[in-house]
Formats: sequence, C-alpha cells, structure tokens
Amino acid sequence: MKLSLEVKAIIIGSIAGLTAVGIPFASGGMLQPKAASMSGATEGILVPAPGTQAREGYTLFQLNCAHCHGSDARGDEGPDLHGITRSAASISTLIRNGRKGEMPKFRDKLNDSQIKALVAFIKSMGD
Repeated sequence: MKLSLEVKAIIIGSIAGLTAVGIPFASGGMLQPKAASMSGATEGILVPAPGTQAREGYTLFQLNCAHCHGSDARGDEGPDLHGITRSAASISTLIRNGRKGEMPKFRDKLNDSQIKALVAFIKSMGD
C-alpha cells in the first residue's frame, strides 16, 4: 500500500502537532514554578467557624480583598497576610484609609463592624 505525499504530510503534521501540544501538558508540573511560602503556614486557608466574627471577616475578605491578596491570602498583587504581627488598631486603620498607590481605602465601602470582622479574620491567620 503506497501513500501519496499529501497523505504522508498530513500524518506527519498531525503527529508533530499532537506532540507539540502533548509535551507541555505532560511536563506542565515540572515546568511550573512552586509558590514560595514565606509565612510557614500550611497550604490553603483555614475557614473560621460559622457564626464567628472571623467567619464574617472571611466572607468579606473573599468579596473585597481576595482579588489582590489571593483567595488563600498568600498574596498576589497585595502581600501575604498570614502571620501579620501588626496590632488590630493598625490593621483597622490600614483597611479604613488604604495606602496611597498600594491599597484602596475601604472606609466608604465597609462599616466599622465589617472592618472589625476583617481584622478578626486576618488576626486568626496568625494563630
């Protein structure tokens, strides 16, 4: 059985294409950089118990902060929030007033109770 040059080209092109697509998928785990954990905390995020102030803060964090700090609070655009040693008052002031060019102010978006809940959640990640 003789194959035409055109059929051979299609077969070779298909194999080359599948190989070109398959190699990155097969080696993807080896080529991905591993995220550095600077805080030493375990992977993921511990979701606080329902009905607690920290749980309310977790929900507010996911809605307002995760897009910069990451859904696991390990940092993305914003810094890693695990193991923060600042005082609750200092964290509250930062959330309320923001930091020019780095973090927006939330004083017009979140009330005092919500800011306290966010602080409780952030502080819970340092325990």
